[in-house]
Amino acid sequence: MVELAQIIVQNKPNEFLSDVQNLVNNYFATNSEETYRKLQKASSLVNSNNTEDFALLLTSVRRAINSVADHFYPPKKGKIRCSDGEERLLGKEQYLNRLFEFCSTIFKSSTSDELIQAELSYLIAFSKKLNEIASKGVHSEVSFSEAKQGLVGLYMLLFNIIQKTEINDS
Repeated sequence: MVELAQIIVQNKPNEFLSDVQNLVNNYFATNSEETYRKLQKASSLVNSNNTEDFALLLTSVRRAINSVADHFYPPKKGKIRCSDGEERLLGKEQYLNRLFEFCSTIFKSSTSDELIQAELSYLIAFSKKLNEIASKGVHSEVSFSEAKQGLVGLYMLLFNIIQKTEINDS
């Protein structure tokens, strides 16, 4: 009986992560086919044992982040006064700025919103590092845990954004 209880407890995190991934995938399958395809591409690489696929997974994560920004906050021309009072470019190339501005404007101040802002700040720092590596053409080794961390972090952030967006829409 103890073994069955252990199996049930061990499977709960897998069910939770699967539920998060399914909610995010279903949302984008309905609302942004391009983002959905990019998330699927990234997810398909997570079980690979090929170290080159780990770097490709991080590139796919970066592309998915770009697509998410396009979905939630399409590019705008010229400098835009942001919610913090600063003027910024929010064009096609400034996808991280756009995603951050989207989150800043849609989420009101609360504890859960502060957590999303912290997650977003982490993801932006992570994405900036990805961009630096890609821009320099550096072919550094990417570990499996780094690649998986990028994908899991993206899904968790998107789950929270979707949840808050749906609450704000209702």
